[in-house]
Formats: sequence, structure tokens, C-alpha cells
Amino acid sequence: MQTVPAGLLQYLQQVPDPRGRKGRRHPLTAMLAVVVVAMLCKFEGYESVAHWVRLLPIEFWHAFGGTRKPPCVNCYRDLMNEVCPRELERALNAWITEGLGLNLEDEAAGIIMDGKVLRGTRSDHARTMQILTALDQHTGCVLSETAIASDTNEAKTAVEFLKTLVLEGKTVVGDAGFCQRDICETNLSGHVGYLILVKDNQPTLHKEAIQAFVIPEGFSPRS
Repeated sequence: MQTVPAGLLQYLQQVPDPRGRKGRRHPLTAMLAVVVVAMLCKFEGYESVAHWVRLLPIEFWHAFGGTRKPPCVNCYRDLMNEVCPRELERALNAWITEGLGLNLEDEAAGIIMDGKVLRGTRSDHARTMQILTALDQHTGCVLSETAIASDTNEAKTAVEFLKTLVLEGKTVVGDAGFCQRDICETNLSGHVGYLILVKDNQPTLHKEAIQAFVIPEGFSPRS
């Protein structure tokens, strides 16, 4: 049986374990590796991840460094709600660039900015957790991400988020939710191109954009 490449586990060891001593029934690196590989196999969501690894032979879980039986869905949910996203992002970026030898900067001509709702994070006393991500359009890899605070939205978060990225010479792509003046000005000030949709949710701007491409009756390019 082919085991998991050691490089992934080594890089995941750099992620601090947020759990207390009593909550460390399963190795951190094994659980994180399962999440990464499951998502690469298009299994998304805590239930899908937990179900996926339990359907495989137990030797597969042990190859990740796990012991006993694989964790239940609540174990993955609790861990991913506590683990530091920045540290996990840093470890995965290092694995991709150093371990796999991929150079994301050379390929990332287009950067897709998108807000995501994390399923299974809603509780009785808090809204569903949301994150803002920057995706490499060429490879589909997540270049960076940040949590959206409960007292704001993805458009306001995007202004500060863009300032943390090295985007000079790139083009930022976003949906109509990012069609805000301060976001566009942030891109321009950083010498970044942008392509953002305009829809009916901003009727005045949408009408002006349409009119900008209307050729007046009787117009002649020779006049």
C-alpha cells in the first residue's frame, strides 16, 4: 500500500495544536492530513471527510499516523474551529512551494476573491462562520484567507485583506458583492488590475455601465 508522502506530514507538524491535553485523543497531523487529502479528492464538509476516511481500510488512517479508529465528525469540527488558520495556511503554502516545488507566484496572473460560508459552524448564539479567500485562478490553490468578523461583511473585510497580499502585476477578480469604490481604489493604489461584476443590486451604477457602451445614434468614427 502506498503511504502518504512524508513531506505533507512534516509540514503539518509546524501547526500548533490548539487542543488541551485531554482533547488530544487523535494526532493533530493525522487529522489535518485527512482533511487536506479528502478535500483534494473533492470531499468537502466535516461529515464527508469523516465518512470518507472511515470507508477506507484502517491501514490508510494508520499511514497518516493515526491510532485506534478514525475520529468522528465532531472531532474534525471541533479541531478546525480551534486551529489557527494562518498557521495552517503557512504550512500548506510551504508544502506546495517547497515540498512539491510549485511556484504559485509565477502562475498567479489572476486572483479570485471570494467569500465562503463554513458549513456546520452555526450555533444558537453565533452566526455561521464566514471566511474571505484569495484563489489562484490558474491552479485553484488558496493563496490566503481571513475570517470575516461577525460585525462586518466581506466587502469591508476585503479592503484590509487586499493590503496583506502581494498583488502587483496581477488582476483581482470578484463578484458583484465586491463592487465598491474603496475596494477598487485599493486595487488601483497597489497597481493591481481588477475585474468586478456589476449587477442590478446597484441599479444606478449598472445603468451607467450599460450606457457607457451604447453607441449614440448617428455616431461616426470618422466625424
